Amino acid sequence: MTERAGLASVHLGLPRAAQGRMAMMEACRGRARLLAGWARFAVLGLMLALCGCVTAENALTQTDIASMKLTAVAVSFTPNAFVSWDEGENDYGAAKGLSGPQLLEAMRTQEMKDYVRGMLGDRIKAGVEQALAGQLIGSRPVRLEIVVKRFKTPSGASRILIGSDPDMTASATLVDARTGAVVVAHPELVASVHRSGGLIGTAVTAAIDNARNETQEGLLIARYGRMYREWLTHGA
Repeated sequence: MTERAGLASVHLGLPRAAQGRMAMMEACRGRARLLAGWARFAVLGLMLALCGCVTAENALTQTDIASMKLTAVAVSFTPNAFVSWDEGENDYGAAKGLSGPQLLEAMRTQEMKDYVRGMLGDRIKAGVEQALAGQLIGSRPVRLEIVVKRFKTPSGASRILIGSDPDMTASATLVDARTGAVVVAHPELVASVHRSGGLIGTAVTAAIDNARNETQEGLLIARYGRMYREWLTHGA
């Protein structure tokens, strides 16, 4: 006789009220088993998500780091890199005498993409060099190659409406300047800067930036540079 059949026969021998209580108890046990199953599924999903966020390994020792000398920083972009940067786009428009619909149309052209990426690449190079100042001052020449996959600084309108934050994703590969051999690489370093959203938050943040002579892209690039320095030097 199965467990369910046995319980059914027991129910038949009980008063109706007792049978009702037994049925409720069985229903509760069924819900508990279902919740337990979902809980195990949720834990498994969390574990898988955490596995996908493992920090890139850096096996360099402090002795290795002290022996290297940074001789150059090169910045490039993946062919399908997403770049949204108002200052670069507006600068191109001013240089070409474009605005409004004409500027929007130009944003689809490779010429404008190359212009904006070139301007942004120079900013990233300068910002990362500043973040690494005082580091890598040994004798072995190395070069840092940064490949940008995504760079976004939200417009004022999007910050007011949806509270979007600036973010940047780029790989960073340190190579031997003599041989080109990879010394250490971070395949996808992601940086972001929290910005207050909404009408008041955006206005206050803009006022603080103006007082400090700071820009969204400057803060974002500085954040990326600091994160890379801390990863490379193990926080030293």
